[in-house]
Amino acid sequence: MLWTANYFRSVKYFSTILLMMILVTNSFGNATLSSFSGYSDESRIIIQWSTSVEQGLDGFEVQRSTDGHTFFEIGFLHAQGQKSGYTFIDDSIIAKVSGRNYFYRLKIMNNEGSSQLSEVISIQSTLDVVPRTWGSLKALFK
Repeated sequence: MLWTANYFRSVKYFSTILLMMILVTNSFGNATLSSFSGYSDESRIIIQWSTSVEQGLDGFEVQRSTDGHTFFEIGFLHAQGQKSGYTFIDDSIIAKVSGRNYFYRLKIMNNEGSSQLSEVISIQSTLDVVPRTWGSLKALFK
C-alpha cells in the first residue's frame, strides 16, 4: 500500500514538472506567444505572431540577423492586449536580396524594462528585385 501511494505522488510530481516545462517554453514573462512565423513575397518579408496572454507588456522589438547570431533591431510594435495578432513588414533594402536566408526573433519587453527573447525563425527571401521601367515592360510585349 505504501508503494502505491508513493508511486502516485511521484507520477503527480513528474506530471506537474512536465506541464511547467511545456508552459515555460512558450511563455515569456507576462506574454504567451501562440504563433510566430513569416514568409517572403515579391518585395518584402512579412513577420506575423499572435499572443494568447499579455499582461504588463510594453511591446515587441523585431530583430533581424543575416547569420543567425548577431541580431539588430529593425522595428517596434506596442502591445495591444490579450489575444492579439501582429504583423511586421520588413521592406528595408537589406532584405531585398533574393535567395538569402534571414533570421528573425522578437524581444518581448514588459513595462518594468525587463525582456525575453522568442525563438528564432528563418525565412528565405524570394524577392523580385528586377527594376520595372516603362522600357523593360514594353520589351516584354515585343
